[in-house]
Amino acid sequence: MTDTTPSDTTAPTDTTHTQAVVDGYFACWNTTDEATRAEGVAATWTPDATSTDPVAAVAGHDELTAMFAAFHDTYPGHAFRQQGALDAHHDVVRWGWEMVDSAGTVVLDGIDCASLAD
Repeated sequence: MTDTTPSDTTAPTDTTHTQAVVDGYFACWNTTDEATRAEGVAATWTPDATSTDPVAAVAGHDELTAMFAAFHDTYPGHAFRQQGALDAHHDVVRWGWEMVDSAGTVVLDGIDCASLAD
């Protein structure tokens, strides 16, 4: 019998693990407790991670933590939630998101993507 297993070592990561990383991403955005947020950043992001969007470009745990805190200062009572399923292959994952107000009304939506580290 011929082995048809792909020899590519960059095969997709396990979806349960990938979903856990994205869940950690949302937890970093949504927690209002500074200590919990810092722990989440350390657990979810590599020390040299970056985040870039139209209003911010940050690098490293300290800047990421500050960006998440600034979100809560600017939009008190708002949170992010995943919209739809993950789209992942190799070391790249993409997902939709919604920003909601305290009543759960969607005020903004978009997509994010990330390169996953080993």
